[in-house]
Amino acid sequence: MSQSRRFGALCAVLPLLLLVGTARAQVLPNDFHGAADSADVRFLRMDDLLMAVQANNPSLRAALMETDALATKGAQVSSLPDPVVMATYQPFSVLTGRGAQRSQWRVEQMVPFPGKLGLQGDIAGLSADVAHYEAETFRQDLLFQVKTMYYELYRIQEQILYVEEFQERMRSFEDAATTQYEVGIGLQQAILKAQLEKNALSQRLLTLTRSRMTAIETLSRLINEPIAADVHVRVAQPGPITSEIEQLIEIARRERPEEDALASAMTRAEMQVELAQKQFLPDFGFNITYFDMASRPMPPTANGRDALALGISVKVPLWRKKLRARVQETQIRVAQVTARQEALMTSYRTQLSDLLNQLKREEEQLSLFSGVLIPQAETTLESTLSAYTTARTDFLNLLDAQRMLFTLQMGYEDALERYLQASARLERALGIRTLDEIER
Repeated sequence: MSQSRRFGALCAVLPLLLLVGTARAQVLPNDFHGAADSADVRFLRMDDLLMAVQANNPSLRAALMETDALATKGAQVSSLPDPVVMATYQPFSVLTGRGAQRSQWRVEQMVPFPGKLGLQGDIAGLSADVAHYEAETFRQDLLFQVKTMYYELYRIQEQILYVEEFQERMRSFEDAATTQYEVGIGLQQAILKAQLEKNALSQRLLTLTRSRMTAIETLSRLINEPIAADVHVRVAQPGPITSEIEQLIEIARRERPEEDALASAMTRAEMQVELAQKQFLPDFGFNITYFDMASRPMPPTANGRDALALGISVKVPLWRKKLRARVQETQIRVAQVTARQEALMTSYRTQLSDLLNQLKREEEQLSLFSGVLIPQAETTLESTLSAYTTARTDFLNLLDAQRMLFTLQMGYEDALERYLQASARLERALGIRTLDEIER
């Protein structure tokens, strides 16, 4: 080979040396490795999103308003029923011992059996408590959705950067392969391979860009505010969990609103049974009747003085079939809540154990990627590039080495997202905002 051709080939691969030389510095586990120091980059903070979803989410506001509405039910159902006023006019007077009766005026007040109204008020108050805890459960679900979408947005953001970096290298690879082909020391197949890889990367970049927009739109919907399309996010990997499973179960029992919701639901169900049994007892009515009288010449006692009558009525629960069915229904409700409590207690241990194991597996995967696989792939790429520049290997081996590094980088981001998602699920399972609260 002539000196000029060797010089041209060397100039063509110099950009590759520069690109690979910076490859190791660009793998920054657990941090946003692109534009981190740029003043033009706008970062979206997780804490801001969590506050925004609690303040602005319309579904959460509706759930809280339902709680407020149910809180007014107690006063409605624990009050006496409205009294009944009756008026009777007699166009043809009825002659009585006191004279001709012209009209009657009656007021009646029904009074449920003692204890019924109090139970109804207590049941309504417990329904408001259950709604409150359900709203709190929904709030924690929303926080979990924000976290998972935030972590997905981070993974997409990082993978887009890796794709763009790979595209830049492929452009340099293509230029080098073209130069070598033109000076007669390379194959056209290398150029075609580089072009094919660039096109595949463009398709992958398009898919990631669409996924990024979907994630941003989902976050915008959750916080009920628009989010700029060019924002970036950064995350910090949580520290290791040192607490024992029994300690975590106690945290979950203390912090999760589902526990309190079921406790209130059980008390309500037991009161509903008591109220259903009280329906076998009678209600009472008290009335007073005023008789408007007119005087008549006879008999002598018809002096026209008005009369007054006091009365009492009893509502007899005679048809017992529906009452017994009501008692059976409320007893089934008690058993239903008991089953839900048992299911919740079972889920504490199984769910927490599974999440701890998943966190451990993903943490091992991250250590393997960052400590072994990616450094080895970088070393292999550097060695292959060195061999390529001295014509000891071909372009396809160089491309395979670069593709392997790229695949591992993308795999690292997938593993990191799985780790962060598992952390968010553990926070939700414990009913806490961050895993740092465990130690506190």
